[in-house]
Amino acid sequence: MKGKPIEVSATAGILSIKIQDREIINERIGDKWLFDLTFAEAICYKEAYHISSLSRSQKGDHRGAKEMRESYNNFKRYIAHYEQAQNYINQIN
Repeated sequence: MKGKPIEVSATAGILSIKIQDREIINERIGDKWLFDLTFAEAICYKEAYHISSLSRSQKGDHRGAKEMRESYNNFKRYIAHYEQAQNYINQIN
């Protein structure tokens, strides 16, 4: 892997993995955590967050839209680095 090695931090019980200067936060989705989702599930949730962000923005809920966009970008980073994140998670488990 080129670039910086994987960096990990845990704040308030939330695991954060930083790969190539991109932080991925382990968000809770219902009864699951982001890092527990399969690749296909993560893609489905990513698209749902994108649609929700657009919908909230159209309704004038700009704060809600921003939160959804942040989650969308987090999911996007997770999908882009899925294999690296899962390899790391499997090593610490």
